[in-house]
Amino acid sequence: MTTILANVIGVGGVAIIALGLWGLYVLMVGELRLREYILTIQIIAVGFVLIGLAQALRLLLALVALQQSH
Repeated sequence: MTTILANVIGVGGVAIIALGLWGLYVLMVGELRLREYILTIQIIAVGFVLIGLAQALRLLLALVALQQSH
């Protein structure tokens, strides 16, 4: 069950990065000021944080499985 959660978090992170990149593209076409890019860059950063969280959860699962086998 926890493995499924880690995979869902990872896919959600990738989806958020993709939406952030799409937003960045839309902003670049509009040639807005740098101040408007901050929210899009934060969305991309949250996507990377979610992917890191998913990897940490997978590592924790592997360590628990390794500890239980001994």
